[in-house]
Amino acid sequence: MDWLIPWHAESSPQAATGLAREVCPGHPLWQLPVRVLARRQDCDDVLFALEDGTGRVAVVHLTYQAAHDPLWPSVELFDDFEDFRRRRMQLDHEAFVA
Repeated sequence: MDWLIPWHAESSPQAATGLAREVCPGHPLWQLPVRVLARRQDCDDVLFALEDGTGRVAVVHLTYQAAHDPLWPSVELFDDFEDFRRRRMQLDHEAFVA
């Protein structure tokens, strides 16, 4: 995958472990298997591949807080990596280098 700054490849499972602590019943990612793909260098946004057979990816703004509210952490779902690239990564890149 080609990454545009501020996004960078990330393979540490720590973000996935953190995500599991942060979501609770009712959250869109509750009990979904995920794999970390990338992280933004300037904030706590992490890109996860949803390992549920759909090909979807999700940007999650990790809060580093225990789960209590299904609205947090915030999540933005994309149909696939190309959808993320077009609708999010490209815009983040343009704003970052401006």
